[in-house]
Amino acid sequence: MVSPRRVGCWLLTATACAVFLCVALVVWSVLTWDPRGGPDVPDPRACPGSNVSLAEAAGHFGFTIPADATEVHFSSDLHPFFGEYSLQASFQTTPAGLHAFLSTAGLAEPAADHSSDYQPSVDGPSCGFGSASFSAPRYCEDDPETSTKPFQRQVAVDRADTARPRVVLSALDV
Repeated sequence: MVSPRRVGCWLLTATACAVFLCVALVVWSVLTWDPRGGPDVPDPRACPGSNVSLAEAAGHFGFTIPADATEVHFSSDLHPFFGEYSLQASFQTTPAGLHAFLSTAGLAEPAADHSSDYQPSVDGPSCGFGSASFSAPRYCEDDPETSTKPFQRQVAVDRADTARPRVVLSALDV
């Protein structure tokens, strides 16, 4: 015969396990919930896994991709729970398009030289070219000590082809 005490112990253990599994399922659902209904943006320039359009993500960070831009690729993310954006993009443009891009974004022309210990981390999109492929990159970014923006932006420019400079940008909410 099974004692009532033993039955109560098993019942308590089973209830605790069921509650734990329910809580874990709720936490997992909240952290992976996507209010947009799908992970991928229907844009051929988007890298797999991008869940927000280039126009929306670029606009959030104050970027306007030049109309003459070619080889445009981007990785974008809007966190479904916290609402934080991130964007990595690469493109080629004309010198006039580059100047308009930087001035519209409020960024200075990339510095001609930096100290040798300056190692920015300008990540390109997962499906485009990145700054690691640049022969002589020049960088510009928001100054983290004086910027009041709720995000960080970095841009790398390669002018090896003076008629069609290549640009890689990286931006994220802080």
